[in-house]
Amino acid sequence: MKCKWIWMVAASLACGTANAQTKVVVDPGKRYQQFEGWGTSLCWWAERVGAWNESNYSKLLDVIADPVSGLGYNIFRYNIGGGDRPGHNHLTKGNGGAAVPGYKPTENGDYDWTADPYQRNVLFGLAQRVKDPIFEAFSNSPPWWMTNSGCVAGGVNGADNLKSDYFDDFADYLSEVAKHFKQEWGITFRTIEPFNEPSAGWWNANGEQEGCGFKNKQSEMIVELGRALKKKGLFPETSVSAADESNIGDALNRFNSYSDEARSYMFQINTHSYSGYDSRGSLYNAAFAADKRVWQSESGPLHRSGNLDITLWMADVILHDLRDMHASAWVDWQLSDPGENWRTIAVDHKTQTFSFAPRFYMHAAFSRVIRPGSRFIDSDNSNTLAAIRDDGSLVLVALNTNSRDAKYTFDLSKFDSIGNKVKVNRFTLPAALKADSDIDVSDKSFTVTVAAQSIVTMVIENATGGVCVPSEIIPYTKVQDGGWYEKTELKVNPGDSLVIGPHPWDGGRWTWKGPNDFYYLGREVRFKDLQWQSSGIYTGTYINPYGCESSVDIKVIVDDPEHPYVEPEKPDSGSVKIAPKVAQRIVGKVFVKKIGGDLLVAAAGNVSGIALQSGNAPLQLTIHDLQGTLLMRRQINGMATIPVEQFSLKPYVVKINSAGKNLYQKIFR
Repeated sequence: MKCKWIWMVAASLACGTANAQTKVVVDPGKRYQQFEGWGTSLCWWAERVGAWNESNYSKLLDVIADPVSGLGYNIFRYNIGGGDRPGHNHLTKGNGGAAVPGYKPTENGDYDWTADPYQRNVLFGLAQRVKDPIFEAFSNSPPWWMTNSGCVAGGVNGADNLKSDYFDDFADYLSEVAKHFKQEWGITFRTIEPFNEPSAGWWNANGEQEGCGFKNKQSEMIVELGRALKKKGLFPETSVSAADESNIGDALNRFNSYSDEARSYMFQINTHSYSGYDSRGSLYNAAFAADKRVWQSESGPLHRSGNLDITLWMADVILHDLRDMHASAWVDWQLSDPGENWRTIAVDHKTQTFSFAPRFYMHAAFSRVIRPGSRFIDSDNSNTLAAIRDDGSLVLVALNTNSRDAKYTFDLSKFDSIGNKVKVNRFTLPAALKADSDIDVSDKSFTVTVAAQSIVTMVIENATGGVCVPSEIIPYTKVQDGGWYEKTELKVNPGDSLVIGPHPWDGGRWTWKGPNDFYYLGREVRFKDLQWQSSGIYTGTYINPYGCESSVDIKVIVDDPEHPYVEPEKPDSGSVKIAPKVAQRIVGKVFVKKIGGDLLVAAAGNVSGIALQSGNAPLQLTIHDLQGTLLMRRQINGMATIPVEQFSLKPYVVKINSAGKNLYQKIFR
């Protein structure tokens, strides 16, 4: 009887938990990555589809590009083929699409710009259809004649396969292809990735696809490619991405090993999300600290575990890549893979037709509502996503992979204002994506039921407000081999060493500016053999993981009687704190008004009937994005018209100082 009673209590608790209503707090003050978009690589499906009749492949490209009824993809990764040795016929994957032609088939011959016409057909077609597309070029292998094995499928026993004296040749090849695409075909690759799963160890000679081991000397390859891009006038418009490791933890370890010069050529960190999920947060922290963004550049069910339906399993990968790794882009391996579990769209190359796999509807559930330019914000439940779109709408996603329905109450009280209707769409297995009835918002809250094994996406208009809370800085410093002290003013002797190591010590991004154009990206600043020239104020700016900024000034005086200390001007931090509230349009003696694509700024006279006093000091105007990146700096005397149309795609902050005082600050959207 006792055992029966325990079982009944346990069952009751289990049922209560399953049917419980979960509260989810959404906080717009905690801002994360700005989303660049959704995409796919073009190899290998484009090698086959691009050979279709143009009217047939155009129908497929329309579906890929359409953000309303299709997938709305805007990111496309073009495979610069190596081109295998003549007589090799083993690149059979992807229905033969893995045999990507190279643009330089022999070492001493000319480039063949007629090569790879089919992948280019698809690339050019997408460029015509997609608004503001982002193109990345990547390489699975160098040309066969640069390899140790003489084969683009890999090295003998998976060894590194680029010849040791061909690093500069490979960099020249990739950069020359990028240059030709830009100058002759009007396609600019924003990044070039010289590796593909370089540390995996599974790229063997005579395999079924291109591949190249690159466990060693990745930094050297990045530097060579960066220098080649710079030499040809392509950098920084085209920069380097790395390293497309299969495992997120490997991507983290590789990035941490790169030299400063290698990092200087990198715009972003690429990783595949096949495994290493426990490193998602650590990779983001490392990238954010180094001022790099993270792309999830290739994924699929390579290491799938458990019995969860494959479509929902991939939905869980997407959600947590965006939520935990804060990926700025999510790119599918190839949307038309021959494998049923991998494909988003099934194609028939004989009939030149296509149909939608279940994953199509799942991907569309995400991509139709979370659009490029969206800013992810905080939601405190691991099965949810939240983002603010450019149009001011709040987007919420809830995923339920369990066998029972789940009920969520979304708490939106941290918003200043929010719309009163929730537009709802539901993805359900096996392959349905349908609109559902609107839900009312009451007292900045609403409740939604998410059916078992389903996805619900919700859109609410007019989401405004949110308070960004800066982190407190503890200014730890250490002179010579002494202890750590909380000091912001230090007097040291010539020849002393100094370490500035403030907290927070983990997460976020630190930048430092100081005397003699001193600049440093990183938290801990180390000085050796200090001399009088180093005296001055060092300003550390910390942007926490939520995008909130705080700063600290450390005054360092090197006590040299022959060179007495002179109080310097405080250096401009190059960034701006974001006020949670919109400032009044007139502050002190400044008037600012947005007219079309211009800002009208006045410090004297009479504008629109408002009298302003004369005799002001020159105004210092700065414009930043919401993460504090400087976009423009201008000095204004009296009155000026500032063109700002180029910033209109994103919110930006206008700040005006005069004589060291902050006179005006406002967010424009």
